[in-house]
Amino acid sequence: MFPEKFRHLCLHQFIWIVFFLAVSLQAGCQLVSASVLPTLVPTLELSHPPQPSVTTRATREAPPATYTHGPTQDLAAVGLPTRSLTQTPEPTLIQTPAPTPLLVAGNFPQQVEVSFLATPPAQTDCGQHGLVFRSRFPSSVVGPWRDYHAYLPPCYEQDGRAYPVLYLFHGSIQDDSHWLELGLAQYLDAGITSGRFPPIIAIMPKSGRFGNYTSGGWNSIEGITVNSLLPYVDNNYCTWQDPAGRSIGGISRGGYWALEIAFKYPDLFGAVAGHSSHLRFETDPVKHNPLATYANPNIFGMRIWLDRGEKDFLRPGQEQLHNLLLEANMARV
Repeated sequence: MFPEKFRHLCLHQFIWIVFFLAVSLQAGCQLVSASVLPTLVPTLELSHPPQPSVTTRATREAPPATYTHGPTQDLAAVGLPTRSLTQTPEPTLIQTPAPTPLLVAGNFPQQVEVSFLATPPAQTDCGQHGLVFRSRFPSSVVGPWRDYHAYLPPCYEQDGRAYPVLYLFHGSIQDDSHWLELGLAQYLDAGITSGRFPPIIAIMPKSGRFGNYTSGGWNSIEGITVNSLLPYVDNNYCTWQDPAGRSIGGISRGGYWALEIAFKYPDLFGAVAGHSSHLRFETDPVKHNPLATYANPNIFGMRIWLDRGEKDFLRPGQEQLHNLLLEANMARV
């Protein structure tokens, strides 16, 4: 079920892609509050004077003297007090150490068996674990129903908040249980209960063979996601309906779909991650291929994560897109 590529590549780097997408989501918003909430992203802190042993000094011009006078003026002669010229201490920018991803005990991949729910639950218990279940949503493309797995955080719908959503697409030979088999629920539980992640909803739709022989457009996974899945989730879950409240990611063919959709709809997603993404012009035309659609100027504010295995057969496409984004000055890659 899991080729050697996924046993080593996915289990090692899966942690990073989940961590990136989770912390890229903002902490959520209270329905009764309009205040802007901080993001869970490492920041630069201004310290004065410097304290840590490792610092990055800020470049700045020397501050002006606190008092100056002409070259022939004698302050004492005119009865004015003299002052020594002092240099204002130079501040330093201290880089907050990059957080390390969570490590969860367990043997992965694992078999996943969860209950089917025809409609989303109204609430979840306030324990240490979220709720995982199977369900389906209506779709006019390859419908009338499409399957998906979902994760709801502890205390869902018990604190009056709107929840950010993480959309995750599986690989070409897997199904919508793929991310759960790799331990997604355990990582989200650990991240949320420890405060590393905000309480989030995770939606994992099933692409099936349809995801392998289409490349984009309304009659594809793109159309199903934008026209059916997102509206359904927003109408049936308590979601934060803003780009800052949505992340999208995928593995292999799912990585292609995550990038393809995010690059076309930057007004819907604030972050995207491609894990060993299937990026080749031989299989997907320029019109939809992220190797070409990355040029959309509207994605410059989006957070982007790309990774691949050392001997990954899809490595060339990942590296090509990475280089293209760097050349385009995509500093948030």
